[in-house]
Amino acid sequence: MASPASSAGRPLAQWLDYIESIHRRSIDLTLDRTRRVLHRLKPRLPPIVITIAGTNGKGTTAEMLNAVYCEAGYRVGCYTSPHLISYCERVKIDGKPATEEVFCAAFERVERARAGVPLTYFEFGTIAALDLLGHAQVEVGILEVGLGGRLDAVNAINPDLCVVTSIDLDHKDWLGSTRDAIGREKAGILRYGGKVVVSDPKPPQSVRNALEVLRCDARVLNEDFWIEWEDENVWHWRSDPDKWLGVHSQWSGRGSQATDGRMNNLAGTLAALHQLQSRLPVESHHVDVLSDLQVPGRQELIRGDVTQLFDVAHNHRAVADLAGMLRRAQPRGKIRAVFSLLKDKDLSSIVEEIESQIDCWYLAEVESERGMSLAELRAGLQGMSIANLDNYHGPTDAYTQALLDSAPGDWVVVFGSFYLVGAILRSFPERTVA
Repeated sequence: MASPASSAGRPLAQWLDYIESIHRRSIDLTLDRTRRVLHRLKPRLPPIVITIAGTNGKGTTAEMLNAVYCEAGYRVGCYTSPHLISYCERVKIDGKPATEEVFCAAFERVERARAGVPLTYFEFGTIAALDLLGHAQVEVGILEVGLGGRLDAVNAINPDLCVVTSIDLDHKDWLGSTRDAIGREKAGILRYGGKVVVSDPKPPQSVRNALEVLRCDARVLNEDFWIEWEDENVWHWRSDPDKWLGVHSQWSGRGSQATDGRMNNLAGTLAALHQLQSRLPVESHHVDVLSDLQVPGRQELIRGDVTQLFDVAHNHRAVADLAGMLRRAQPRGKIRAVFSLLKDKDLSSIVEEIESQIDCWYLAEVESERGMSLAELRAGLQGMSIANLDNYHGPTDAYTQALLDSAPGDWVVVFGSFYLVGAILRSFPERTVA
């Protein structure tokens, strides 16, 4: 496909098609290309950068930090991926998604700067996001790693604080087949002597080794800080006073009792705020914004006669957290799962974790060559109750049928893939970019 850079006013959709075509691979992990183009582009980087890596909880942690710093009055830029509804979700300035026009302008600048360097889709988008944050002159940039950490394009930027969230077995073809190997890749975002927060309650030894070798100023969940519930609506975050000199030793807040995963993310977010308190001061009342924060597609509840739950959980630990949420909720009716999965995921371990909570499965094929077919999904769900959708197999077909089959008190739970959740949320006529 010819470069659209020579023609002004190209729409975002054409740009996205173009940047998907300029590298022969969708994933090609290295920092060389990104660094070369950044050197040419020379974007104005945020004065303070927070980089977040991990398997689960990266997006939620980024959204939490974004919400608090916006509430505190800072000019904040937040870069996350993938998106659910619109590509514009990937960059938020002061809590609002960037416009298509702003993205297209950034893409044009990157296209001129790359001068033939064959960037991947994610590399091109990451460089454009950094350029966009520079033009917006944000005070703090929150960057979510896309895949791994050590060789991810985001890691071309030196952070002021690193957050390592929950680590689980995922993307094994790229990152390794054990938590220790995957943790080693995630720990690649760490810098010598740098500030770090680890919100995984049981971090792999590889992460601990990296923290020691690099002499990081690290805070680890359940060792240096803790979070616990006083009752169903009040949580308390506390810290080891020997490790947190000169900052609050305890913060409290309100909110309905959440899953273990979400509480770990909340604890890590508060620890991150404390690690940067001397440079980005926030008050306890700014944290109150988290009590009502609901991150789209992350255990997102829509209550009604039939309760709907949307969760992009697609690996063992994330699905285990979702299963725990369903157990605690104890719906009085049936739970119907609208489900799909990508081929590189462990279908058997995911199904085993949640099958006891699901009364009926509604299977769908997503619009991706990486998605499992209906035959593959059915094979992994042998012996379970699977809805007969006749010739319909798309996400919205499965979702619509699940709603039609439901009675008051039932739950419809959509999970298993960003592609699945995004396709269904886009079908909501009133739904806009988060």
